[in-house]
Amino acid sequence: MIDLKNVALERLRAGQLAIGIGLRQSRTVDIAKAMRTAGFDWLFIDTEHNSMDVDTAVQISVAAQDVGIAPIVRVPGYEHYHATRVLDGGAQGVVIPHVDDVDTAARIASNCRYPPLGHRS
Repeated sequence: MIDLKNVALERLRAGQLAIGIGLRQSRTVDIAKAMRTAGFDWLFIDTEHNSMDVDTAVQISVAAQDVGIAPIVRVPGYEHYHATRVLDGGAQGVVIPHVDDVDTAARIASNCRYPPLGHRS
């Protein structure tokens, strides 16, 4: 099993600043290399507020991991399959919109974690 580093999380746990940038319009994996060169630690890939599909978000996520940037994806909705698809594809974090109560948050968290911590398949 490959141990993928999450540089942003490591920096935060060490009490350091992790700097990131949001991405909404770029559709090329080259953006990851450019943002690493610019010094960013994480890349926020927004699939809620544009027409980017899962495949593009996953390709950018993999490219970001390859250059040492943590890919975080905001998914378009709160059904668990939105999150699990990008997590399976390489996202190291997800932002789930429109979660307005603790029960919904708990259900989503459970559906994103594998047993014994959750119910993800």
